[in-house]
Amino acid sequence: MKLRDVERKVEYIKNNFNKLKKLKKYNYEELTNNFERVDSVIYTLQTSIESLLDIARYIIAYLGLKIPSKNSEIIEILVENNFIKKDDTKKYIQMIGFRNRVVHEYNAIDYQLLYRILHKDSNDLKKLFKTLLEIIKKYQNNKNTFKGIRFIL
Repeated sequence: MKLRDVERKVEYIKNNFNKLKKLKKYNYEELTNNFERVDSVIYTLQTSIESLLDIARYIIAYLGLKIPSKNSEIIEILVENNFIKKDDTKKYIQMIGFRNRVVHEYNAIDYQLLYRILHKDSNDLKKLFKTLLEIIKKYQNNKNTFKGIRFIL
């Protein structure tokens, strides 16, 4: 992945957070009785998680860390290198698990879980996003690894 791709993903995630904020205004019945809203929440969460994982992969590669063989290892590598607190591991792994369920079992999404993720757990997405941006900011002046990404922070 190129730096420009990371910049696009950062903007994409910011736009997705705005979409999720708008979708939060619906109560459970308003959300779950409208397939377009449900699909929008599912897709927006899925693509946000995938974009966060892509950014994390980029960071891992450019810092020369161990290459992950699966998505959950991305979080483990960031924890091992003290970029993410060990206490946050479980919720980020669960986030990846939700993304996997959406991708592989999209016809079996629990609406109560979806609603909870939208209203409560989406803050975990924001926390991971902030953490990834802080990593980029910390290292952008070292090794010119993240040169050019400064304007997005």
